[in-house]
Amino acid sequence: MPVGLVAIHLIANVVWIGALLSVARLIARAPWMADPAEVGALARGLYLRLAAPAFLVSFAAGLGRILLSPAAYAHLPWLHAKLALALVVIVLHHMIGARARRVAAGNPRAGQGAWALGSLVLLFAGGAVLLGVAKSLP
Repeated sequence: MPVGLVAIHLIANVVWIGALLSVARLIARAPWMADPAEVGALARGLYLRLAAPAFLVSFAAGLGRILLSPAAYAHLPWLHAKLALALVVIVLHHMIGARARRVAAGNPRAGQGAWALGSLVLLFAGGAVLLGVAKSLP
C-alpha cells in the first residue's frame, strides 16, 4: 500500500505540474492572440479538468502516506522543507487558476506575468523533487 501511494503521488505530481505549466504558458500568451478569451477558456478548461484533479489526487496520496506512519514523518526535517515548498506551489496553483479564469472572462491583461508564476512553479516543484530524491540516496 505505501509503495502504491507513493507511485500515485508521483504520477499525479507529474500531471499536475505539467498541466499547471501549460496553463501558465497559455495565459501568458493570451494578450497576443487573436481571441484571448478563447485561449483563456482553453487554459481554464485545462486547469479544471487536469491540473486541479491531479492536485487533489497528489494531495490525497501524499496525505495518506503520511497518515500511515505520522510519528516516523514528524521527525524528518527534509519532509518539513519539502512540504513548505509544496505549499508555495499550491499557492501558485491557485494564483494561476484565478488568472486563467480572468483571461477566460475577457481580461487578457490578467495573463501578464503568468510566465513568472510558471517559472516559480518549476523552481519550487523542482526543489521538492530534489529533497525527495536526496533523502533516498545513501
